Amino acid sequence: MKLLSFRSPHFTPEETFDFIAQFAMEAEDLLLNPIFSQLYTEERGEFKGLSRCVIRGFRVYSEFVGNDVVVLAVKFPREN
Repeated sequence: MKLLSFRSPHFTPEETFDFIAQFAMEAEDLLLNPIFSQLYTEERGEFKGLSRCVIRGFRVYSEFVGNDVVVLAVKFPREN
């Protein structure tokens, strides 16, 4: 998983893992919240037609499959 490869010279591996775990929990809470079921939809580019939200600076692209939310991509801050 891409997030597990995230490294920062400013934090220890333990701090980085804690950040990733917190990010995953926040993403799950947000994406499964019915209030946020209408997210921004990309209109062009590689992720055209997918829902997008930004969590802690990371862009999360997802789609709804029935009652489930499937995360298809996570882009790092400042990643094109």
